[in-house]
Amino acid sequence: MEYIAQSIRSVQNQTYRNWELIVADDNSTDGTVDTVRSMAADDNRIQLLETDINLGPAAARNRAINAARGDYIAFLDSDDIWFPDKLRRQISFMEQTGYDFTYTAYEKINERSEKMGIVVSAPKSVNYSSMLYRGDPIGNLTVVYDATKLGKFYVPDIKKRNDFALWLKIMHACECAYGLNEVLASYRVRSGSISSMRKSKLLKYYWKLYHDIEKLSNVKASAAMVTLIFFKSIRQTDQRMQRVRNNFKIRRNGEKKMGDFEEQVKNAMDIATAMKLAKDKVEITIERTEESKTETVIRIDEDVDDFDIDDTEDWTLEQLRDKYGKMEDELDELENNEPDDEDEEAHESWEERCDDVRDIMDELEDKIDDMEYAEK
Repeated sequence: MEYIAQSIRSVQNQTYRNWELIVADDNSTDGTVDTVRSMAADDNRIQLLETDINLGPAAARNRAINAARGDYIAFLDSDDIWFPDKLRRQISFMEQTGYDFTYTAYEKINERSEKMGIVVSAPKSVNYSSMLYRGDPIGNLTVVYDATKLGKFYVPDIKKRNDFALWLKIMHACECAYGLNEVLASYRVRSGSISSMRKSKLLKYYWKLYHDIEKLSNVKASAAMVTLIFFKSIRQTDQRMQRVRNNFKIRRNGEKKMGDFEEQVKNAMDIATAMKLAKDKVEITIERTEESKTETVIRIDEDVDDFDIDDTEDWTLEQLRDKYGKMEDELDELENNEPDDEDEEAHESWEERCDDVRDIMDELEDKIDDMEYAEK
């Protein structure tokens, strides 16, 4: 409820005033409807679409698209935020250039609306082929397309990555999508979120998208997935390094002990280094004392060895997400404390422990995925 109010206010605060906001509620039970009704009562530009049953995320979004009356269509999830100049800057960009399909850069924030030090830039342009083989660089919360020129496009009904499926669908009608490389929105990363899954879990969704929806041959779909995963690794490495740099900046400001290390991290941000890291699967590690390593191992033992997925039978979705978030933290802690390769016994134990955590995350991921889909 708190997040959707912030999202709606970010639309109301737009310097571009000629907008309508269509909120498609998919039979939520958390008080969202009451919040939207209250805000809509004070602003007739807000329209609420309700349903008595769960239709799923694609169907909910399609109901809103169908109800839209404006020349341009944009998207904003219920926990994300637009900057005040977002629509004005982007629509002006489209009118000046004649572009029909655009997106912008955006930043990532946490549950407390704090900046995470990660900015996802907007490439100058992408086309169908580049998206197919390099993946989706377009943030859903940044898209605007001209419905008067391209028509309305509806979201394919797949469980994951339906926004990517929509962009590919639009690409059949226009040559390119164009980026305005200005940060004009905030994407919220929530604890236990599984929107950024590991490669093994994403394969089945990309296969359904490429093979079943885009109708690519087995060979072409497989080749596209291999290159897509590679470039996705590069982007993830870049974001991880941004986060490391931001964390050390915060520590430097608080402790005044960073010295030349910030410059070393900046140098590491060179794209060639990032590509090599992604290709060779090298991790950025931070040296810690032996004492802190011991503490980490003890904490991992307690969380991992006592876990049984059967014990979560009565857990709520929030409890599962919370546990998943804790496992993510554990894995990050382990990866930042990788033992020296020369200590074979310690390194083998470390690898086993990482695998144990990943296995738990896989089990939680499947259960969260099923519960989210059932709710929608």
